Amino acid sequence: MEEIVKYLGNFHPVILHLPIGAFLFTLVLFAYQKFTKIKLTVPIRLGLIFSFISAVISSILGFILQFYGDYDNSLVNFHMWLAVITTLLIGLIYFLHKKNENNKYIAHSFVSAVIFLTVTGHYGGSITHGKDYLKLPELNQTVRFVSYDSIHVYNDVVSSIIDSKCVKCHNMSKSKGGLMLTSQVEINKGGDNGKIFLANNSSDSKLYTYLNLPINDKMHMPPDGNSQLTENEKNIVKMWIDSGAQFDGFTKIAGDDYSNEILNYLPPLVASVVPPSKNSLINLIENDFRIERISIESNFIDLKYDGTSFGSKQWNLLLKVSQNIQRLDLSNIDFSKINSAKLKKLKNLKYLNLTNTNFNSGDLYNIPETVQILILSKNNIEPKNLLDISTRPQLKKVFAYNTVSDEKLKKSLADQSNNKIYFGISLQDFSSLEGFPLEKPIIEANGVEINPNPITDINPKFNRTLFVDSILVEVIKAISEPIYRYTTNETSPDSLSSLYNGPMVFTKSGNFNIKAFKKGYRSSIVKSFYFDKIKSRINNYNLITKAIDPYNNDILFDGQLASLDFRDGKWNGFIHEEDQEKAKQQGRIENSGNLIVDFELPRNKNISEIAISCMESINNGFILLPESISLYDITDGDEELISYLKIPKSNVDEADSKRVFKLSLKSQNTQRIRLKIESNRKLPKGHVAEGQPGWLFVDEIYLL
Repeated sequence: MEEIVKYLGNFHPVILHLPIGAFLFTLVLFAYQKFTKIKLTVPIRLGLIFSFISAVISSILGFILQFYGDYDNSLVNFHMWLAVITTLLIGLIYFLHKKNENNKYIAHSFVSAVIFLTVTGHYGGSITHGKDYLKLPELNQTVRFVSYDSIHVYNDVVSSIIDSKCVKCHNMSKSKGGLMLTSQVEINKGGDNGKIFLANNSSDSKLYTYLNLPINDKMHMPPDGNSQLTENEKNIVKMWIDSGAQFDGFTKIAGDDYSNEILNYLPPLVASVVPPSKNSLINLIENDFRIERISIESNFIDLKYDGTSFGSKQWNLLLKVSQNIQRLDLSNIDFSKINSAKLKKLKNLKYLNLTNTNFNSGDLYNIPETVQILILSKNNIEPKNLLDISTRPQLKKVFAYNTVSDEKLKKSLADQSNNKIYFGISLQDFSSLEGFPLEKPIIEANGVEINPNPITDINPKFNRTLFVDSILVEVIKAISEPIYRYTTNETSPDSLSSLYNGPMVFTKSGNFNIKAFKKGYRSSIVKSFYFDKIKSRINNYNLITKAIDPYNNDILFDGQLASLDFRDGKWNGFIHEEDQEKAKQQGRIENSGNLIVDFELPRNKNISEIAISCMESINNGFILLPESISLYDITDGDEELISYLKIPKSNVDEADSKRVFKLSLKSQNTQRIRLKIESNRKLPKGHVAEGQPGWLFVDEIYLL
């Protein structure tokens, strides 16, 4: 039943146009009657009753729809109540007109209804397109442009024009007149009728003269019905030929006509833009966006959406930093219910990943002209539209895995686009390689799989497993039944390495590397595993401060160190919250962002040190090392300082890293400990969010 109700709600955008159109037409009839004195009583009343009934139906459907979409509640409420008032006004006009069509209040009511209808429509548009969809552009934004010093004219300009306007008919699959224009060699070679250009002589060069023939001339290029060169593009071809038709070397940009034509063709170089607001960045992070800064020298950012549902709320957050976005990954969201036209507002976008998004052919034309790398894999895109978008001058590569199944069509499209469109390696290509690769081995340590997440397996030195007495390492054999060879000295196994015959027990810290081998197959990728012996894990503890979603996994004492990726599920994250009320709503006892934990020391383990593993990712994750770490003896109920460590500040350009801090235990009589990790450090000068609190990330606390 709920699905039926939801389905009906989807008709709101369809039905709502009926009362709008009918009411405005009725207003025209009313005005016409007023000025011409021609009686139109019946049509006016019919229009009013139809407008009223359809407005009621539309309001009901809109009321239903609000429960099944990701909409801004405040906008929805304004829109809903304005719609109710508008509907009642239409009903009032009908009532007044039926009672006395000469009632002086009818005209006033019409005007009021039109005003309410307009405002209602505005809020409806804001729900669909965002609050700022009618906002005038900012005139005083600080955007700094730089100029080109020199240009590789053929690579950056001429080849781009040829690829977008000529290669479609002159490629490896289709070479009209025996002419291919896919490379420097082929262009110099010419076609069946000889060379197509003479250096320094555009007037005798077919590459230029054929462009200027009448459109109906059979020799005109490109043929009628194809995309034609602009005057700017024609001038560039002419000037390139007249300047010697150089395929190599750079041309210095000066103030001459040739330079001006080139600059008119190329997009302006945006050196920098104003930084995004700190609140905008925080809102993005809190709504499942991962943010990385493109470089320290600029305010451009790289965004990836890691959430499960994407709607108007997420669009609005994106558009608030639209001028800063150079790279955007929206893979695996559903674009079938999203207004793709908003992509056009991303004026500085260069990289766009739309893998598996239900992105269709019609949406392609909303992709900004500035995009250079476009990923459209696993979408239903028509081949013609793929070819059309590949002709964009600025577009360098279109990755289109699993969009076209026909191998001949793939080759034809790749050829026609001069290999701008890339479909990946086919099964046929793959089977021609020397054997299939064996599956990467799976390792279990004490019954738990090691680094099943590919992200955490990138650098296994970080993802170390902690053990107390001994660790049992076992390889889960693959169905293909390969043999396994291993090493324990951080080297890659080869065909002469030790043969794995079964589970192995280690009692010291070490490293285990294993690889699968089988005749007729390529050997597998190496699986590496690091393990460290400790005196004890912490079992009896009380975590006083609460980590922040989604980094609040209770895994501080699970014996597994995390990777350098703060999203790998092994990190606990803490951050300062200015709003104490908000901190309480999050279930936090205090809002400092510190990590405070009480725990008991195990007896008869001769514990001498406590180790804390932390991360620093200043520019990618806004994560800082702690300001200080304090250790207190609370055996008697009071805090007695045992050990204190002050941690130096890092510079803004520090690379991502992990650090293990160790604090000494001076007394062997200590039974209960309080550990305080201070995190109220602010992001350093020069950071995109300078002055804001940084995150504290801790993956493990253990005893040595």
